[in-house]
Amino acid sequence: MNIVSVDKLSKSQGNKQLFKNISFGIEESQKIALIGVNGCGKSTLLKIIADKDHSDSGDVILRKGVKINFLEQIPIFKPDDTIIEHIFSSDSPKVQLIKNYELCCEKINKNYTEELQEELKNLTEQLDSLDAWHYESEIKSVLSELGLNDFSIKMNTLSGGMLKKVALAQSLIDDVNLLILDEPTNHLDIDTIQWLQSYLQKTNKAILLVTHDRYLVDDICTDIYEIDHNGIYQYNGNYSYYIEKKAELENSFLQEEQRIKSVLRVELEWLKRGAKARSTKQKARIDRANTMINREKYKADEEIELSISGRRLGKKILEVENISKSYSGKSVINDFSYKFKSQERIGIVGANGSGKTTFLKLVTGNETPDKGKVDIGINTFFGFFDQYSTALELDMTVIDYVKESALFIKLNNGKTISASQMLETFLFPTAIHYTTVGKLSGGEKRRLFLLHVLMKNPNFLILDEPTNDLDIKTLSVLEDFLNDFPGCLIVVSHDRYFMDRVVDYLFVFDGQGEIKQLPGNYSDYLEEKRELEETLKLSIQKEVYAKSKPVEKKKLSFKEKYELENIEKEIDKLEKEKIELDNNFSSGDSSFDN
Repeated sequence: MNIVSVDKLSKSQGNKQLFKNISFGIEESQKIALIGVNGCGKSTLLKIIADKDHSDSGDVILRKGVKINFLEQIPIFKPDDTIIEHIFSSDSPKVQLIKNYELCCEKINKNYTEELQEELKNLTEQLDSLDAWHYESEIKSVLSELGLNDFSIKMNTLSGGMLKKVALAQSLIDDVNLLILDEPTNHLDIDTIQWLQSYLQKTNKAILLVTHDRYLVDDICTDIYEIDHNGIYQYNGNYSYYIEKKAELENSFLQEEQRIKSVLRVELEWLKRGAKARSTKQKARIDRANTMINREKYKADEEIELSISGRRLGKKILEVENISKSYSGKSVINDFSYKFKSQERIGIVGANGSGKTTFLKLVTGNETPDKGKVDIGINTFFGFFDQYSTALELDMTVIDYVKESALFIKLNNGKTISASQMLETFLFPTAIHYTTVGKLSGGEKRRLFLLHVLMKNPNFLILDEPTNDLDIKTLSVLEDFLNDFPGCLIVVSHDRYFMDRVVDYLFVFDGQGEIKQLPGNYSDYLEEKRELEETLKLSIQKEVYAKSKPVEKKKLSFKEKYELENIEKEIDKLEKEKIELDNNFSSGDSSFDN
């Protein structure tokens, strides 16, 4: 039974139709991934269902009592709110009660008073009456897993990763029927992503999410809904099933298009011979022919083709020698050396704040190490795709922004194409070339920034969280491009699928300044990490068992046995004397001369 029904929904932005007359339902406990190319309207559809935006026509119908929580791509918050004020901002009675309980506990820990103790007693009784202790325990577990312990910190002081964690916690703990999540893994470290994957897999709440994380989709989603050609197509299965069925569907559409063209060829010949609607049958035939002529023609999705000739790399590419970097006394990189070789594919992994972005700034010369030396080859030309697209000029037109990089680019097949042709190759139609960059969707901005970087024809690509906000199709094409890229590559990403496809060597940052070098891809690293954790866990268990194991009793000697038997006889004798003395005391006889 549907908890949400979408009926004939349509939405346009300017002259662009996002979707038209789409209908679908969301059932209890159903887990849906919404996919489609950047700019097709995924985030807009999520906002309409969450009542954060409005449609041009159609309805979103909620079953009575259904509640929705929406995690937006960019967290919205009040700057002066504390973490606890943001997390517990829901109007749910249970959530508000737990918020008051947590605040009271915090106050008592700081300054105990009898009034606070009485307040805590009342709150405890209310939690008992609502049977909310299990819910309170679940909330604490979520907050602990996300590393949120100090609730007094102001929201405007948090890093991007911590902001995402707080917003994620707020969406997960709310007492709702449907979770709508727009790119929930952006800016999260791998451990948090894996925990989130496990949490979403176990929850009974219905889920509608947009994400580029294909392992997440494959593991938790029971259905794929795709926005394509202004409509919506439903696939009952995970991502692997979708890939298979999508190819079959496209093939059937193309075959149907060919069949219609064949029929239409015959009908057009008939019309050319001067057919007149003299009878009802002839009129109907002419109407059918006109319907086929004016039909919305299906064509396969346009493919983005990434192809650049690449500059020649010199003998010396990039060498770092004994570099170190600290901030406020904390070491983020400690005595690291490496010589980069031609066509290397290096992935960088580590928790948020472990020094990954600092390393990128050091090797590109944007920051200076405290110690050591960075030697950049004379022919090395960096292309830096940073995670926030900081080089975007929002007031410029799309075409002018790309021309700022280059007017023309040479492809690896020897051809030269213009900036406008490259835009069309990147699925930016001519109609939006003179649109300002600020009016593009988040994903379109990222795709444009990627084009801006590639138009400079680099021979050493550095990608810092490149998968954020890019659609799955663009990512697949980017992966193919990177596998054929003739230069060097460094990638920082928490996207396991992407890393598995494009890197074959890892720098692992431990957060204490040490960088471990490992051959292999992300899955190899995670498997090694899992085995190490299992070994450590087993070692701790053995140690705990050894300490708790009872000490084996030493076998008694003959002398010790003899002494023990005589002690037991002596104890029996003394017990009898004690009883006699007790009887004398209780008899009331005051004579103690015996």
